[in-house]
Amino acid sequence: MSKRAIGITATIISAVYFGFLPFFVNIISTGGGNGISASFYRFFFSLPFIFIYLKIRKIPMKISLKELGQIAMVAILGYGGTGVLLFSSYHFIPSGMATTLHFMYPVFTILGCIVFLKKKVQPAKIFCVILCAIGIFMFYQADGGANILGILLAGGSGVTYAFYTIYLDNSDLKKMETLKLIFYLNIVSSAVIFLVTQGIGEFTYDLSTAAWTVAVLFAFATSFIGVFGYQVGVKNIGAESTTILSTFEPITSLIIGIVAYSEKLNMTSAMGALCIISAAVIVAKIKE
Repeated sequence: MSKRAIGITATIISAVYFGFLPFFVNIISTGGGNGISASFYRFFFSLPFIFIYLKIRKIPMKISLKELGQIAMVAILGYGGTGVLLFSSYHFIPSGMATTLHFMYPVFTILGCIVFLKKKVQPAKIFCVILCAIGIFMFYQADGGANILGILLAGGSGVTYAFYTIYLDNSDLKKMETLKLIFYLNIVSSAVIFLVTQGIGEFTYDLSTAAWTVAVLFAFATSFIGVFGYQVGVKNIGAESTTILSTFEPITSLIIGIVAYSEKLNMTSAMGALCIISAAVIVAKIKE
């Protein structure tokens, strides 16, 4: 299998997994948690599993001061910050609206590459981004009010995720062993989130047995499937193609809603899914 095929496959698997995130967060919240503590558990509980994996593979744990600085910056401003902003937005606006705003990050990624990196992006990719944006907005169902703070939080999560994607694709961190990078990103992210939650009094410990179980499984799967697959995608097919293919996430959420919550599939949502799938097919056919 070619590097491009590996990147496309890993990104789609990652996107499908991330489509389950609202489902997992809902279980943790119902069991006594909240969005921001779920974000902490996602990072913190993954550490023992990743550490054992790295030791078994005999992967050196040492990093340079330069790498530590890069990891800290991308964890706070991108990787970890995204989860905090997105999960916090659920308190103020409907999850459908939050997801719609967050999934503008493929647009932010393309714009960032053009404006800050002076990249010449292929017209086909720009068309795919537009197609994805149309598809995402078709998913949106106006089921609640538009709180300005919630809008800023969800939109901000799209900006921070775009930063994370672009920085990963264009820094020396791209050369680091994927799970080793995830390990250090998770350390920094969990530490920062813990300090923030202690300061604002939002951290929750009193979870049900089911919520604790889901939190551990959630952390394991997010690192070994979701984040790992996304980073493999960035390393093999680049930031632009990865963000476009990651829009399979809302399609997964749509399917979960139909299967688990008996939600009805309307024509608008079906057309949105078709737009996203069409964009994914085009990206897979583009020759770099």
